[in-house]
This record gives sequence, C-alpha cells and structure tokens, in this order.
Amino acid sequence: MGGSERYMSISAETKKKWLVKLLGAVLIVFVLGLIHAVIPHFYHTVAHYVWHRDVQGLSTYIASFGYGAVGLCMLLIVMVNAVGFPSIQFLTLNGLVFGVGPGIVISWIGEVIGIEIAFFFMRTLFRGEAKKIIQKSSKLQKLDSHCNMRTIMLGRAIPYTPNVALTALSALSRISYKDHFLANIAGKLPSVCVEVWLGHDLLQLHEHWQRFCILLVCLLAGYAVVYWVKRHKVKPMTD
Repeated sequence: MGGSERYMSISAETKKKWLVKLLGAVLIVFVLGLIHAVIPHFYHTVAHYVWHRDVQGLSTYIASFGYGAVGLCMLLIVMVNAVGFPSIQFLTLNGLVFGVGPGIVISWIGEVIGIEIAFFFMRTLFRGEAKKIIQKSSKLQKLDSHCNMRTIMLGRAIPYTPNVALTALSALSRISYKDHFLANIAGKLPSVCVEVWLGHDLLQLHEHWQRFCILLVCLLAGYAVVYWVKRHKVKPMTD
C-alpha cells in the first residue's frame, strides 16, 4: 500500500470515529434534553432524593409517573450502561417500584440494550488501536483467544460484576456482535435476578428478612464454589 493510500485509509477511519463520537454525544444530549422538556423538575427532584439517600422517596416519585415509569426506568438503565456508569442503584429501584418480577424484566431489558450500545461504541472507537497492542503481546493474544461467547456469558452471569470492564474486554476481543449479544442476553438474566431481588429484600428487610438471608447465603456459597474451583483447577502437566 502506497503512502497516499495509507493516508486516505487512516483519514477515513479517523472520520468514522469522529462521526461515531459526534452521534453518541448528540444522542445523549437529545435524550437528556427530551427528559427535561417532558419532566422539567426531574433531575432536580432525583438529585434531591439521591443526595439525601431517600430510596423510598425516590421510588414513590418514580412510581407517580404511572405506566410512564416503566419506560423512564428502562431508559435510565440504558443510559448509565451506555456511558459506563454503575446501574445497581436503578436495578434496586426497579424492584421497589414494580416488584421483584417486573423489576427483573425491566432491568434485564435495559441492561442488555445499554451494554450493547456501549459495546458498539467501544469496538468502533478503540478496536483498531487495541488490535495493534494485542498483536505485540503474546499474553494479550492468549487472553484475546479465551474471550469467547462462553466466557462472556459466565462473566455476565456473576452478580455485581462491573459491566464496563467486561464490555471493554469484549470490545477489544474477536467476539462477533451476534455472539456477544447472545452471551449478554443469557448471562445478564441470572445476575439481574440476584441484584434486583437482593436489593429489594435488603430495603424491605423487616418483611423479607428470611428470604434475604437465604438468597445471601446462596450467593456467598456460589462465590465460594467459584473461588474453590479456580484454586484447585488442575493444570496440564508439561515435560
């Protein structure tokens, strides 16, 4: 490839990245502006409840929007996942507002959509640079080869795993969009179930303390099993 062709290729790739960044910024500003236009005092009210750590007050406020609360809560989860922020507080909120069952479904859909948006932006913006770095390191090449549909699904299934870290690893790997989407759908369901359920029962401990204790013990036992398996994993013998 000649110098001029290489320059044109790099220039086109740079323009594509800037276009994706611009579209992402415009989309975020549009959504935030739309919420403000429809609900002028929304951000101020939410900030007030969050600042005072009044979860019950916040859940009552969100529930006051009726059926609109479903779309609003789902949109919030999509937004925080798309920009890489933790979403656990919104999952807990969904459990309080809608109940455990509906809260799990709403949170699961929002998590999947938000993570897929973040995956698209990360892969589009950073995959080229990451590929060059991976090719120069044998350890990173090995890690890249292990990042497949199964490992992503298992990673998503672990409750309270930071979404942004696993999304970044996925975006820098060779996993396809289809495989990542399927792993995301399957993996996020069990983790969302635990996070919504545990958060709901923790804030309603006086009513559900027995169920909370059982779920917590099961969760800790699961972590213990994973830790034990990793510690006692048989390594292949080498000559």
